[in-house]
Amino acid sequence: MHTTNILEKMKLPSKLHISTAEQWSTELKALLEKDSDVNLDISGVEAIDTASIQVLCALQKSLAVTDNRIEWSGTSESLVQATDLLGVTSFLHLAEKPQD
Repeated sequence: MHTTNILEKMKLPSKLHISTAEQWSTELKALLEKDSDVNLDISGVEAIDTASIQVLCALQKSLAVTDNRIEWSGTSESLVQATDLLGVTSFLHLAEKPQD
């Protein structure tokens, strides 16, 4: 398990759609500048589209360059189902998420 002393946190909105992606992806970009793992609280996520999953994958890819990653908190059946369907659950390390 990857650990770090610094962890930037963000709660994701309930609807992660292309129409809201600009707003929350801007917040994610700001977290990238801090060179640390990012904790995303997914407990309120009720709906997610492919564009939003692409944003999360881009975040994970960018974090990996600096040996950081996404840490998940909370649970979201919608997010897990969507990432499973698209085959990116492992890439996003959702499969490693501890149960809450």
